[in-house]
Amino acid sequence: MANYDIFDEQYYLSQYGFVKDAVAQGLVKSGLEHFQKYGQAAGLTKISRYFDENTYLTGNPDIAAFVRPVNPNGSFASGLDHFIQFGYDEGGRRTQVSPEYNEDFYLKNNSELLPFIQNGTFKSGYQHFIKYGVKEGRFGTSFFEPEYLTENPNLVPFIDSGALKTGRDHYFQFGQFEVNRSATFVGTRSNDIITGVGVGNVELIGVEVGIDPNGNRQYESFGTNEFDVLIGSAGSDDFVLGVPATSGNTAPTPLYLGNGQATIRNFDVVNDFIQLQGSSLTNYNLVPVGGDLSIQTRFGDVLGVIEGGANLSLTVQGVLPNGTFLIG
Repeated sequence: MANYDIFDEQYYLSQYGFVKDAVAQGLVKSGLEHFQKYGQAAGLTKISRYFDENTYLTGNPDIAAFVRPVNPNGSFASGLDHFIQFGYDEGGRRTQVSPEYNEDFYLKNNSELLPFIQNGTFKSGYQHFIKYGVKEGRFGTSFFEPEYLTENPNLVPFIDSGALKTGRDHYFQFGQFEVNRSATFVGTRSNDIITGVGVGNVELIGVEVGIDPNGNRQYESFGTNEFDVLIGSAGSDDFVLGVPATSGNTAPTPLYLGNGQATIRNFDVVNDFIQLQGSSLTNYNLVPVGGDLSIQTRFGDVLGVIEGGANLSLTVQGVLPNGTFLIG
């Protein structure tokens, strides 16, 4: 049974102007009606910001031979045609659908959803994301989409018009090459490898981060029992090992206290910084261990390790008004 949950009327009309004209002229009632009657069989695939035909076919090579652009006698007009008829309801095995969504990240970043996947309420995290998560301001990859759009409101009209899919789409097409552009990449409350991308200002946070109802950043884990890898970009990176107070976090807090730590790679002492809780290095020790530099509390608790940084001499580069400071 075909499932059209992912169909986005506004996006479909923005991608196919002739359909928009047909709706305006009363030839069809809606974009959805056009797609169901004509577009699906014709192989039109731009029906959602969160579905990409090439990604789906690449991630699901078992169906490629059954798709008509590959096989003229194939059973499906497109990969999307297969997804609507079968893939969406097949669950986790068919969730590699778009650069804008990662199933593993979404479920780890929203771990409260796991019981609903297990009991069959949702076949996948993607189903929840499409039906509810997008509207709730949740995001599908480590790129911190809500904050990027808040900091770049001029992009919103282009997203609304369909010229851009998402803020992430803008960043990976354009923003990552702009030296004055900032972006944040975040992790989950599990072990993560977070890779920064861009030549501008890139923030890397290995723990789980969300947005509260007022649109403010909210830290939802603090690194306990997390072993994250933070990989620097070509730009100026801020590796976060300490966070300010938020509505759910009443005081500035070190990350990775107790069992857990962040491994920092590609640290450039000229351009990069490490963010710690407090205002000085008084409560920290920087200890060479082999070829690395260990960042510890004064009691010896390792918060982070800079790979290859044993010979670095780091000093305070700035004290922030939010209860954190930068070393580099």
